[in-house]
Amino acid sequence: MKKIFLMFFMIISLLGMAFNFYNPLGPTLLPAAGIYNTNIENLEKGYWKNIDEAQTLLLKGQADFIVLPVALGAQIIDKGANYKLAGVSLWKTFSLVGKTDIKSIKELENKEILTIHGPGQTGDLVLKILKEEKDMNFNIVYVKNGADIIQMLASGKYSYAVLPEPFVSLAEVKTSGKIKPILDIENLYANLTGQFARIPVAGLFVKNGIDQEYAYKIIKEYEKSSNEYFKNNQDKAIEFVFEVMNGKMPKAVLKKAANRSYIKYIEDEDSVMKYFEVLKKYGILENYSERIFF
Repeated sequence: MKKIFLMFFMIISLLGMAFNFYNPLGPTLLPAAGIYNTNIENLEKGYWKNIDEAQTLLLKGQADFIVLPVALGAQIIDKGANYKLAGVSLWKTFSLVGKTDIKSIKELENKEILTIHGPGQTGDLVLKILKEEKDMNFNIVYVKNGADIIQMLASGKYSYAVLPEPFVSLAEVKTSGKIKPILDIENLYANLTGQFARIPVAGLFVKNGIDQEYAYKIIKEYEKSSNEYFKNNQDKAIEFVFEVMNGKMPKAVLKKAANRSYIKYIEDEDSVMKYFEVLKKYGILENYSERIFF
């Protein structure tokens, strides 16, 4: 009788417990649109706005489910955050952009190349690999956000930048095609490392200790959002992101960015582990293990 009562109490407690889901404001909202537009029992949904906020959510254990850049998530887990990676939803999204085409990467010699944020993000990683593997000399210039990079390119002071979507498409639209993608970063990564031409850019991380049944339920909902909702309701997903970002990113840009990106939720441990090997080799990730996976 006591066991039955205890099980009943645990079920009632779980039903009354609220969990949360966080996603960054930006293109990673496209695969998550189905989550935000579906009423999921006991799940509260929010957003994180910058890297510092994401780090705080993880290190203090305040997020139950959170979408992060894969490299960032691994770095924070390395610092002691109690999370695991469930799967990756955003793969292809980075390009080298500029006003003129290049016939060879050697044309980047002695140039200044802009990229977002700072050490550890995808653009920074690939540029560092390029410098080392091809023994090239160019300066990586870190800028706070993609909008500032577009303005700096448009001014003519700088010629090249490594940007993710939707900023690649925004640059193209805002400059009427004068600034355009001239080199696919994933293909460059593959040529330099011998890995597949897809970089695990962003994925879903889950806090350790969450009820397993509920955790798998949310993971499944996220997979459906990425692989079914986004595929079958792309216009609705774009409209949702447009509204959440208060119209800062035009719908035409979001649509172009969605078509250029590779959005699909995959639990591909092999690709991620090989990516971590590259991150460690170039000093971006100190340690990692297969225990990082949910």
